[in-house]
This record gives sequence, structure tokens and C-alpha cells, in this order.
Amino acid sequence: MRKITLFIALFLFAFSVNGQENINISFSNDYKAVYHLSLIIYTPDGKIQTRVSNLNPDQIKSYSLPVNTEIFIADWKQEAFAMKGNDIKSTGVKPYIVLKDSDAKRIIVLSSLEKIENQPNNFLITNKILIKNDI
Repeated sequence: MRKITLFIALFLFAFSVNGQENINISFSNDYKAVYHLSLIIYTPDGKIQTRVSNLNPDQIKSYSLPVNTEIFIADWKQEAFAMKGNDIKSTGVKPYIVLKDSDAKRIIVLSSLEKIENQPNNFLITNKILIKNDI
């Protein structure tokens, strides 16, 4: 009986640690032209990923990522910098977004992104995020 109780306890512990649900976040191309979207993603487990997509007009690209994931939106220059194995955080930029539970099913409309010239490395940031919750 003790072995079964121990097994169940370990089983529940394993799923409580690794069973955290991911957040679905999407990027919607509302332009009439193809949009080159480059994301540099830092997940809470320390992994760094670069996701690059060419989104057609009206196309939506979705990602399923853990809570507390940091997402940087990069231009061509920063994309090349990151693809060479460099750490974008070392340049002093802040993430575009750090995912929270409340970001579930969030859609970021690409026209809401603005380039701010006085940001280090000209990272794309926004001060007006348009959100749709109709996925």
C-alpha cells in the first residue's frame, strides 16, 4: 500500500511541475503585403529560440509557449545577430512581451507594432497593442 501511495504522490508531483499549460499567442498580418516576422523567444527553462515567418495578408501565425516566456520582435539586423548565436538581452533591450496567463488567446495585429528609433538596436516595440479575442 505504501508503494502505491508513494507512486501516486510522485506521479502527481511530476505532473504538477511539468503540467503547466502553455499560452497561445498569435500574430495577425493585417497588411496587404507579406510581412516578415522575426521573434526571438526566451522560455523560462532558459532555451532561446528564433522563429521566423513570412506571413501572407490576413494570415495568422500562432505559438504555444509557457507563462513567463519573453518575446522580442526583431528586424532583419537583429535577426541576423541572434542567428549567429548572440544573446539579444546583452544589448540592453527589453522584451516586447512577457507572457502572462491573461495573454491566453491573444492576437497581436502587426500594424500595431511601431519602430521607435531611440530604442537600443531599434527593436520593434508598441505602445498600442490591438487585441482580438475571437480565435
